[in-house]
Amino acid sequence: MIFSLKLLKNLSKMSRNVEIKAKVQNHDETVRRAVEISGKQPTILKQHDIFYESPNGRLKMRSVEENGVARTELIWYDRPDVAGPKLSNFNKFDVPAEILDSLKLSLQSSMGLKGEVKKTRTLVLHDQTRIHIDRVDGLGDFMELEVCLKPEETPEQGEKLAHELREMLAIPESDLLTGAYMDMLKK
Repeated sequence: MIFSLKLLKNLSKMSRNVEIKAKVQNHDETVRRAVEISGKQPTILKQHDIFYESPNGRLKMRSVEENGVARTELIWYDRPDVAGPKLSNFNKFDVPAEILDSLKLSLQSSMGLKGEVKKTRTLVLHDQTRIHIDRVDGLGDFMELEVCLKPEETPEQGEKLAHELREMLAIPESDLLTGAYMDMLKK
């Protein structure tokens, strides 16, 4: 019962951020700029996302390895497929190891698999923004900015922050992308 209440509590929290995704021409230089801007050292994450055929938004099971420690999250999100800053509504929760296999089987059986994305993510935190510099298997190098909105902040305020940071990282507008990595792999 405690697990069920905790799960329901986590599912009731909808979060928002403003995102930008772009192709990266020089991975190492982008990481260097992000570290210089933030003043913080990066964290390296190995991620494996399994996407399901969700009727609304996108649903993925993410396995993350950080410093030899693994965890799994179930993440639902919805955002428009447009270049430049876009509002993303999302919900995620940590999946306890004891239900992981059953949950994967249930999701696959009920929704079907859309595909998988494997990447090495360099994460740099800057104020309220998560800077992701990704090496995606089969696709190449990319950058994502996730400006985590505070409850009182508007999407427009997040867009302004995202544009400013994109410019500081020297990412040209011509390199902005619209969809998710999964969409790019399916093409």
